[in-house]
Amino acid sequence: MPDVSTLVAAVLLAVVPSLLYLAVLNAIDRYEKEPWTILLACLGAGAIVAPAITIAILVIAGRPAALPPAFAPGPQATVLTPIVETLVLGLILIVLVHSVRDEFDDILDGVIYGAALGAGFGAAESFLYAIGGVAQLSGTTVAQLVIAGLNHAFYMAVLGAILGWSQQLPGAQRIVTMILGLATAVLLHAFHDTLPNILANLLGQPSAATGIVVRLLAELINWTGILTIAVVVVVAWRREARILRAELKDEVAAGVVSEADYATITSARARLGRQWGLLRTEGLASVRRLRRRYATEGELAFHKWRMTVRHRRLPPAERGDALRAEIRSLADQLPGGAA
Repeated sequence: MPDVSTLVAAVLLAVVPSLLYLAVLNAIDRYEKEPWTILLACLGAGAIVAPAITIAILVIAGRPAALPPAFAPGPQATVLTPIVETLVLGLILIVLVHSVRDEFDDILDGVIYGAALGAGFGAAESFLYAIGGVAQLSGTTVAQLVIAGLNHAFYMAVLGAILGWSQQLPGAQRIVTMILGLATAVLLHAFHDTLPNILANLLGQPSAATGIVVRLLAELINWTGILTIAVVVVVAWRREARILRAELKDEVAAGVVSEADYATITSARARLGRQWGLLRTEGLASVRRLRRRYATEGELAFHKWRMTVRHRRLPPAERGDALRAEIRSLADQLPGGAA
């Protein structure tokens, strides 16, 4: 039974990075925020459901009932562990996406859902490792644990992005793309975790002799992938901004969306500047209402877009009228009305 200090350290090491990951994911989701219930469900599934299933499979396969992070010595050095981990996480992500398919539309949604799921699994790994004792938690070890959690988020973000992209494909092509996406995530994880052993065997030297260089090479692969995901996110932002401008243009003419809202909604700098000015003159409550109005306008734009591009699972048409009524109500609550 771990002592109190060990338990506290383990909980903090699992919870704090997870909250930071969620904050980053919420910031990435600029225009149509995903419900916190879905993000927390992804995080919880990654932290509880996926580890339980993974450990059960490993035990059945004759492996120890443990999930040590990739940098720690142990059974993760074999190729089986990363394959099982990623397959379990990937299948859970596919189930989650299917469960919330009315909210799931594109690449950015997939990146957010997948990264939240992977972050949860990384939190579970960190917790289980830290339970072994605080004596092993040096500053370097803590940094490695945080990076290991980020790695899981990356693998699932890759799969999530592919799942999001596949939503516009016809049925058979979508299924094939999902399978290839899962295989890609598995390959990335297995290659990262087993590269040190592979090179050590090829060079005829123990892992310790090649450890630093090989580990840097393995991490470089992941960081290159994370940079690629960042580029994908930027491209997705630009695409979403185009949707907002196209779908809200006629709402301005109809008097639902104000000219000021339309001019600033796709610019993070302009929105922050407007909110700062409102904070100084009217207070925090008005800023919150403005933020809610931006969010509702975003929901309206994407609702209209879904109505035009989807061939199945059409959202209810009356949802648009409800969103317009909410926008007008929020505008009436702000100083100057819709200005």
